[in-house]
Amino acid sequence: MTARYRRLSTSRRLLLAAVFALLTSGVAAVAVFAGDESLPGDEGAVPNRIAAIGPDVVVFSFTDIGNYGSSGGYAGYAIGTRSCNRGDSPLNWCDQGSGCAAGAGPEDHPVIAQNLYRLKSGRFEQVGMSWLKHGFTSTNSTTAGCSGAQGQSCTTPPAFGNQLGVGCTDPYGSSLNGSRPLGKRSEVNATTGVFPWPYTQVGGPYTVYDQRLKVATTDLDSALNPGATYFAEAQYIAGDDALQGNSLNNASYRQVTVGAATTYALSQSGTFFEKQPAIDAWKAADPTVSQLNVDVPGNPTERYQMAWKVTDLGGGLWHYEYVVRNHNSDRNARALTITFPLPTTFSAIGFKDVDSHSGEAYSTTDWSVATTADQVSWFTDTFAVDPNANALRFATMYNFWFDADQPPADSILYSLELFKPGSPSAMTFYKVNDLFANGFESGATTAWSATN
Repeated sequence: MTARYRRLSTSRRLLLAAVFALLTSGVAAVAVFAGDESLPGDEGAVPNRIAAIGPDVVVFSFTDIGNYGSSGGYAGYAIGTRSCNRGDSPLNWCDQGSGCAAGAGPEDHPVIAQNLYRLKSGRFEQVGMSWLKHGFTSTNSTTAGCSGAQGQSCTTPPAFGNQLGVGCTDPYGSSLNGSRPLGKRSEVNATTGVFPWPYTQVGGPYTVYDQRLKVATTDLDSALNPGATYFAEAQYIAGDDALQGNSLNNASYRQVTVGAATTYALSQSGTFFEKQPAIDAWKAADPTVSQLNVDVPGNPTERYQMAWKVTDLGGGLWHYEYVVRNHNSDRNARALTITFPLPTTFSAIGFKDVDSHSGEAYSTTDWSVATTADQVSWFTDTFAVDPNANALRFATMYNFWFDADQPPADSILYSLELFKPGSPSAMTFYKVNDLFANGFESGATTAWSATN
């Protein structure tokens, strides 16, 4: 095929040179295109795949929400979930020593995470998180709308309740997803779905929120949060699903309504969005929000989702709001650096996380912030300093914001540094228009031209 050449401006040639430098420094360079901001209509599927191969578990619906009241300034909840296997082979769902599918053991079952998010005054933030429900058996039910990769209806799998059959659903009501003891997030590798068996069980006595979806009542009180909207999210993690590359569509969300004090009961409202993490709700509510996926090279793919909004404040000042969500990366993230193409004055810099709780070993210390003449950075300790530092872990989202005296530009450089040792050490990328057209993203250098 004849190579097509394009003329690059001086600024774009400089950007291209910068990416070459990154590629040789142990840092992964990622090109992100304007037309791909919301990435991507594939709902997390493996690229170029027409239908899922292997088991593919998704959160098909929410069954109900368990409201456990409030105590000591926090409310406790559980989200009931219904899973669906949209793949073409059964998913392991075993937690016992016998009866498992061939080659499977009692550790071969999904775990379920639950989260709550809030959109308030233009800021989208995570306000609550739970420990993990360990799946123990599947009902293999037939539910309208759930089908396999080729449209199959529910088929009873060979291992019966120790597998989720193709096109089958399994309901875990809030009474199950909120039943304790739950499992620690810290024991699960979200990339591979591997965790120790038996998992650690921490007994009571419990408060109403221990191990459940814990939310500060100040984040729920309507008098303190006028006009706020809330979104519940659930995510399944399963080893055989991850092994087949189907783990990027395992989160779903739905808007919820918060009731009055002192129980702050949640109820479902709005549309259920299957195979979409709650971060998508920000762009759905505000089309001016930009969004992209940032993937760590490897198999299975480790994915981060990033979204942002820039507001012109007038008088030569702009406000920048960013969120970064870790979907399934076991490497985790420890720093975000944003570099402007020109000297920039930063002000009103902020950070917000959601705290681990109920005895998890992870630190809850906020990330530090630093600025230079052209960049702003947020960071926590390295893995070498503290393996339990407040890194951005799976099914979790952090906020970053600032004001700047420079407008948004394609040449702003982003770097997301990873926490656990490995290669690459960071994901560094520009949000550009068409700089890397003609094959750069696939490594096809034959289509490039030195013509200026």
